Amino acid sequence: MHSRHLNAILMAVTIVLASAIVGFRPLNAGYDTKGYVEAYELLDKSFVESFLVIKQYFGVSIEPFFWGYAWLLNSFGLTSKEFLFCTALISISLTGLVYRKIDPKFFFISFLGVLFSGSYINLYGNAIRQGLAMPFFLLALYHGMNGSNIKVIIYAVITFLFHQFTGLLAVLIFLPRLLPFRFYGIIWLSTFVLTFIIKLGLFNFVPGIAQYLKGSSWAYLIHPTYLEFPIYSYLVIRLKLREDWMFYRIFKFVAVVFLVQTLFVFNIYAYNRIGLLRFILEPIIYTRIILSIKPIKAASQIAILVFFIYGAFIFFSQTVQDTLSSTPSGQQ
Repeated sequence: MHSRHLNAILMAVTIVLASAIVGFRPLNAGYDTKGYVEAYELLDKSFVESFLVIKQYFGVSIEPFFWGYAWLLNSFGLTSKEFLFCTALISISLTGLVYRKIDPKFFFISFLGVLFSGSYINLYGNAIRQGLAMPFFLLALYHGMNGSNIKVIIYAVITFLFHQFTGLLAVLIFLPRLLPFRFYGIIWLSTFVLTFIIKLGLFNFVPGIAQYLKGSSWAYLIHPTYLEFPIYSYLVIRLKLREDWMFYRIFKFVAVVFLVQTLFVFNIYAYNRIGLLRFILEPIIYTRIILSIKPIKAASQIAILVFFIYGAFIFFSQTVQDTLSSTPSGQQ
């Protein structure tokens, strides 16, 4: 489609529908929603009083942008349901706008890849602080790829004030400059061996390691994630995609995130939070790979179809349904 107005309308409709799917979930849905709702309903006092209550209730003391935003919505009289929908709408809209800066040529197709992933459900329908922080992280990444270190720091600080863990991950933006790509394969294999050794318990003598390993699973060590990096590398080289410098910078960043995520495979919280950075950018890689395979004339349509089929499969999975459905009272 070549009409700017039609593209804008289609993008707006897509964002509203995506926001409705996660924004209109039950108030006791999934894992974190109930906690956010309870915290939001405590913000009916002055800003300082509300901030002290949130600090005590939610254990957060350095994310004033998110809770300030929530307090502002509460002050305007928005209900908890309206708070969840507005947060989803604002987060997804901002992410879409930044995606257009990062991937201007194919942003709509690759953004559909984000919305058709299970990570979209988790990011905007569960981990909503990270969801609202993500557009600012992507802005930091965008300016990092263009060499503007000052803007990277500014947007990293903003990200930190929305979601501290995501803000700290902004340091990863600088790693592709320091890490030659030819070493990535060796590091990938090393991280796999290291996590395997840790899981076997050979480092149990380290103080606190048992608590750190709590909740980890052998399933993560045989996760398909481990196969993605070598497959990506082969296709990027085979299809000569390194000639697209902006794409190649995104690819190198995703590779760095993957390697760091692998190091935290034994800590599920960190593993999943780091992984969301990778999942939100990987559709750009998928899109480029599909559009580069010749002689497919309908590559764009095929990309959308692949994303749609994958999205349908993910949406009806048990994990996503648990995130969007009411939690049984005995499990809350």
